[in-house]
Amino acid sequence: MQCNKAVIWWLVNDKTHPLVTEKDQVIENLMPLVSKLFPGINYFSISGFHNIMHTCVIPVLKKRFFELQSVSPEAITAEDKVDIEEFLPSAGYEWQDSSEWQAKFSQLLSGA
Repeated sequence: MQCNKAVIWWLVNDKTHPLVTEKDQVIENLMPLVSKLFPGINYFSISGFHNIMHTCVIPVLKKRFFELQSVSPEAITAEDKVDIEEFLPSAGYEWQDSSEWQAKFSQLLSGA
Protein backbone atom coordinates (compact mmCIF):
# COMPACT_ATOMS: atom_id res chain seq x y z
CA MET A 1 0.00 0.00 0.00
CA GLN A 2 1.27 3.45 -0.84
CA CYS A 3 0.68 6.24 1.62
CA ASN A 4 1.19 9.98 1.46
CA LYS A 5 4.69 10.65 2.88
CA ALA A 6 3.51 13.88 4.51
CA VAL A 7 0.93 11.92 6.54
CA ILE A 8 3.62 9.52 7.76
CA TRP A 9 5.89 12.49 8.55
CA TRP A 10 3.05 14.02 10.59
CA LEU A 11 2.53 10.80 12.57
CA VAL A 12 6.25 10.21 13.14
CA ASN A 13 7.00 13.78 14.20
CA ASP A 14 3.72 14.61 15.97
CA LYS A 15 3.67 17.95 14.14
CA THR A 16 1.22 18.96 11.49
CA HIS A 17 2.80 18.93 8.06
CA PRO A 18 1.72 21.80 5.78
CA LEU A 19 0.54 19.31 3.14
CA VAL A 20 -1.60 17.29 5.56
CA THR A 21 -5.22 18.40 5.39
CA GLU A 22 -7.93 17.99 8.00
CA LYS A 23 -9.41 15.31 5.75
CA ASP A 24 -6.11 13.36 5.89
CA GLN A 25 -6.35 13.35 9.69
CA VAL A 26 -9.83 11.84 10.06
CA ILE A 27 -10.21 8.29 11.32
CA GLU A 28 -11.84 7.11 8.09
CA ASN A 29 -8.70 8.01 6.12
CA LEU A 30 -6.29 6.50 8.67
CA MET A 31 -8.15 3.17 8.98
CA PRO A 32 -6.50 1.66 5.86
CA LEU A 33 -3.08 2.37 7.36
CA VAL A 34 -4.04 0.54 10.57
CA SER A 35 -5.49 -2.39 8.62
CA LYS A 36 -2.41 -2.68 6.42
CA LEU A 37 0.03 -2.71 9.35
CA PHE A 38 -2.14 -4.97 11.51
CA PRO A 39 -4.44 -7.10 9.34
CA GLY A 40 -7.48 -8.38 11.23
CA ILE A 41 -7.17 -5.89 14.07
CA ASN A 42 -10.39 -4.71 15.73
CA TYR A 43 -11.28 -1.74 17.87
CA PHE A 44 -14.66 -0.89 19.27
CA SER A 45 -14.75 2.88 19.45
CA ILE A 46 -13.07 6.15 18.61
CA SER A 47 -11.04 5.88 21.81
CA GLY A 48 -10.07 2.33 20.81
CA PHE A 49 -8.87 3.63 17.45
CA HIS A 50 -6.80 6.33 19.14
CA ASN A 51 -5.38 3.69 21.49
CA ILE A 52 -4.29 1.57 18.51
CA MET A 53 -2.71 4.59 16.85
CA HIS A 54 -0.66 5.55 19.91
CA THR A 55 0.10 2.05 21.20
CA CYS A 56 0.76 0.26 17.92
CA VAL A 57 0.76 2.31 14.72
CA ILE A 58 2.88 5.32 15.66
CA PRO A 59 5.63 3.26 17.34
CA VAL A 60 5.84 1.07 14.21
CA LEU A 61 5.99 4.09 11.91
CA LYS A 62 8.69 5.67 14.08
CA LYS A 63 10.71 2.45 13.78
CA ARG A 64 10.19 1.96 10.06
CA PHE A 65 10.51 5.61 9.06
CA PHE A 66 12.92 6.89 11.73
CA GLU A 67 14.75 8.94 9.09
CA LEU A 68 11.67 11.18 8.74
CA GLN A 69 12.42 12.58 12.19
CA SER A 70 15.33 14.49 10.67
CA VAL A 71 13.60 15.53 7.42
CA SER A 72 12.31 19.07 7.16
CA PRO A 73 8.68 19.46 6.10
CA GLU A 74 9.79 21.44 3.04
CA ALA A 75 11.71 18.41 1.75
CA ILE A 76 8.44 16.50 1.20
CA THR A 77 6.25 17.18 -1.82
CA ALA A 78 2.59 16.41 -2.39
CA GLU A 79 3.56 13.61 -4.80
CA ASP A 80 5.87 11.79 -2.34
CA LYS A 81 4.65 8.37 -1.27
CA VAL A 82 5.98 5.62 0.99
CA ASP A 83 5.27 1.89 0.94
CA ILE A 84 3.45 0.51 3.95
CA GLU A 85 3.84 -3.21 4.61
CA GLU A 86 2.26 -5.54 7.13
CA PHE A 87 3.85 -5.53 10.57
CA LEU A 88 1.88 -8.05 12.65
CA PRO A 89 -1.58 -9.54 12.11
CA SER A 90 -4.04 -9.48 14.98
CA ALA A 91 -7.04 -11.73 15.39
CA GLY A 92 -9.58 -9.13 16.44
CA TYR A 93 -8.80 -7.80 19.90
CA GLU A 94 -5.72 -9.99 20.28
CA TRP A 95 -3.58 -6.83 20.35
CA GLN A 96 -5.25 -5.95 23.66
CA ASP A 97 -6.03 -9.34 25.17
CA SER A 98 -3.11 -11.61 24.32
CA SER A 99 0.14 -11.38 26.24
CA GLU A 100 1.65 -13.61 23.55
CA TRP A 101 0.70 -11.10 20.82
CA GLN A 102 1.99 -8.19 22.91
CA ALA A 103 5.30 -10.01 23.49
CA LYS A 104 5.65 -10.67 19.76
CA PHE A 105 4.83 -7.01 19.02
CA SER A 106 7.48 -5.83 21.51
CA GLN A 107 10.01 -8.26 20.07
CA LEU A 108 9.40 -7.05 16.51
CA LEU A 109 9.44 -3.43 17.59
CA SER A 110 12.76 -3.82 19.37
CA GLY A 111 14.24 -5.62 16.37
CA ALA A 112 15.19 -8.68 18.40
